[in-house]
Amino acid sequence: LDERESIFRYVEKKDLLLHYPYHSFEHFIHFLYEAVHEPTVREIMVTQYRVAENSAVINTLIAAAQNGKKVTVFVELKARFDEENNLATAEMMKASGINIIYSIPKLKVNAKVALVLRRDAEGKKLTSYAYISTGNFNEKTATLYADSGLFTCNRIIVNDLYNLFRTLQGKENLKFHRLLVARFNLIPELNRLIDHEMELAKKGKAGRIILKMNALQDPTMINRLYEASQAGVEIDLIVRGICCLIPGQTYSRNIRVTRIVDTFLEHARIWYFGNGGNPKLFLGSPDWMRRNLYRRIEAVTPILDPDAKQELIDMLSIQLSDKRKACFVDENLRNCWKSAHPQKEKVRSQYTFYEYLKEKTE
Repeated sequence: LDERESIFRYVEKKDLLLHYPYHSFEHFIHFLYEAVHEPTVREIMVTQYRVAENSAVINTLIAAAQNGKKVTVFVELKARFDEENNLATAEMMKASGINIIYSIPKLKVNAKVALVLRRDAEGKKLTSYAYISTGNFNEKTATLYADSGLFTCNRIIVNDLYNLFRTLQGKENLKFHRLLVARFNLIPELNRLIDHEMELAKKGKAGRIILKMNALQDPTMINRLYEASQAGVEIDLIVRGICCLIPGQTYSRNIRVTRIVDTFLEHARIWYFGNGGNPKLFLGSPDWMRRNLYRRIEAVTPILDPDAKQELIDMLSIQLSDKRKACFVDENLRNCWKSAHPQKEKVRSQYTFYEYLKEKTE
């Protein structure tokens, strides 16, 4: 995926999963540059929550508008600490001819998504591209935050993402078929997935859930995890920040909480449901907090490509094996070392995962 290769052509053949900062965020910039110069690209749609100052992403979108592309950017003006920067970049984009959609009252849009739509000269639809990420379109934090992003040409996901942008433009009664969107189908689908793992466990089969996120605070979803634990579902949580779930109790005896603090800030949200040996994996923007699940627009994509799915499973396995920079959370919500001598442990998940990706590439 160097600059001589076409990300468009690659993604047409196979979904592309990138992990920052192990992979370069320049690949996403290159993807946008391709959209600028590809004649069949008619429209680019992006959400903006946090971007870098003098952002390469914004500069590329401006270049696309100047090159005759229709560009639509949803700008969240209520992004805490980034309000001034977002307002300034919005004015700059608007002056260059970009269609700006501003914040929705009483609702934050935290989805990290981009959409590139293509048509031929006669207006016939061509293969289009969706990008769904766990991290912001910020090339500076992408060197410090550990995030994952998926490029796909899956038509259903592309159409769902287009419907999400139509929703942001005020269209109503839109349905999502594969994309999970907070305030629409996200909570019902999470409940269905948890129920299925509970049913498997009650039948004596392996119920399994692994959830990686920044924060776990929503009482309703925590209670669902307690229910699953009592039903016999084995649950591992990898939570970097606040965790209001209490492990080590009779009602949470099958739940373990791991916290990883190392060189990079763990920012990805990855969800695994065992599904009786045919795992379902998801990647997206929301933590399990009330604000994310009920008061924001968030986007989560299923991972459908077998290789990308296995890569995420391997990443979760590596992180759960970390006894060097990972600790577990006890029943008093204290961080406790997983090993008596952590510095002697071999698996340091961030560095082990880097070597894993490097070996796959080589």
